Amino acid sequence: MPRNEEGFVLVTVLLVIALLFPIVIAFNSRVQVNLLQAENFRNSVQSLRMARSGVEGAIAVLQSDDATYDSNKDKWATALPALAIADGALDVKVIDEDSKLSLNALVGQTGTGVNKDVEARLRSLITRLGGKPEIVDALIDWIDADDVVTGTGGAEDEAYTDAGYRTKNGPLDSLDELLMVKGFDKELLFEKKLADYVTVAQTDGKINVNTAPVETLLAVLGTKTTGLATPLSESDVEDLVRFREENEFKTVADVNAVIKISTTQAGAIAGLIKVNSSFFTVRSKFTTGKVARQVEALLKRDGNTVATMSWREY
Repeated sequence: MPRNEEGFVLVTVLLVIALLFPIVIAFNSRVQVNLLQAENFRNSVQSLRMARSGVEGAIAVLQSDDATYDSNKDKWATALPALAIADGALDVKVIDEDSKLSLNALVGQTGTGVNKDVEARLRSLITRLGGKPEIVDALIDWIDADDVVTGTGGAEDEAYTDAGYRTKNGPLDSLDELLMVKGFDKELLFEKKLADYVTVAQTDGKINVNTAPVETLLAVLGTKTTGLATPLSESDVEDLVRFREENEFKTVADVNAVIKISTTQAGAIAGLIKVNSSFFTVRSKFTTGKVARQVEALLKRDGNTVATMSWREY
């Protein structure tokens, strides 16, 4: 073959290689992306399945637990380290909702009538956390069925026009919904930890004296209301907390043996507290690789029966 023809073939081959090289690189990159997407999808499915299993495990623990009284010493309340399972880590936490203030109890079930005792307790709690108590007015307007602005901090539809939505006029479905209510923000809910002391679960309104944090105890037992004319002092509440660090309240009457209170005061307190719980939130999270899936379930326990009231996957 003449030299000029050899040179032409070589140039042609080089041109073909130059043209194909980017295509090969692009194809290889696409393959790598597809493989990564497939791996992430597999991990996502596996993580969700394991997170669901974590909730089922928590249900089994609650079913086997003695429902006569509940405390932070119970198996369900024990903080367990993340478990290494199937190339991932499972983290399950059970939270007692009966240790918190029920926000939906603020307004009657028909959407009318404000529970003044619950209102006073919530205002007291928010004030103690450094928030503005008048925002409770806006929460009342968010839940109640009328369009009458409550108090000085109330907010009906007009207050949310710029935000593009209206008042709900119904009970809260989640604590995140509070961020839509005038005056409630992330600082109050999460930095000042209001979210740790309130619940949207439809509890009976009594708090579990074994599990309620100090802030909740002070809001319920340390606030003057129509149902509690003589509230407990902070030192009384501290005595209750100190007692349960080593012991458990097995009956409501046990409280009377820890703090010195009158018969009238004891009777009023007995209507506000209990020693067992019915509502629990389970947060189960499974992480594998760079993928994490979480399940949050609200459970209601009645004896050894546990029913699922709500279920979220994300």
